[in-house]
Amino acid sequence: MRSRACLRDVLPFRGVPATRLLCLSLLLDRVGQKPDYAAFALTWGRVSGFLDATQLEAAKTQFANDFTTRAAFINQYGAMNNAQVRGCAIADGGGDLSNRQVLVNSLSAGTLTRAQALRQIAESGEVYAKYYNQAFVVMEYFGYLRRDPDLLYLNWIGVLDANPADSRRMVEGFVDATEYRNRFKQ
Repeated sequence: MRSRACLRDVLPFRGVPATRLLCLSLLLDRVGQKPDYAAFALTWGRVSGFLDATQLEAAKTQFANDFTTRAAFINQYGAMNNAQVRGCAIADGGGDLSNRQVLVNSLSAGTLTRAQALRQIAESGEVYAKYYNQAFVVMEYFGYLRRDPDLLYLNWIGVLDANPADSRRMVEGFVDATEYRNRFKQ
């Protein structure tokens, strides 16, 4: 049976924990919009698997570069100057990062691209802490049920927010679900 501690140890092993990838999507898509399983599966396939350290870094860099060229990103941030983009991304992320000014200065000086800044924001401890429970719940839907979350995912997020140690009960709920068990019927 998986637990939160196990996820923290196993998922980051390949360098791109699923929860961090979901945090990036949640950061940019804003809270309240459910992540899409099909889109996540494609993205996850690009930045996971049996990659060596060089391949993994290249895949993460390419993912961040591609993310900043998506229509949704351009529509939301394209007309803003670098300080506005950084401030908006921080506001969406739920707090101020300790290196905010360094990132703004680096963006303005041209020593950091928006993709690089976005990746630093998404990989920050602040964003990870803000979106961990939401990403954890969504990963249960993606991993066990192989589909988009339904409205009940908001209830699971509430349960984890109220009692972070209750993740085992949630995992058991997914493992015991008829929908999950039916995946293995012959």
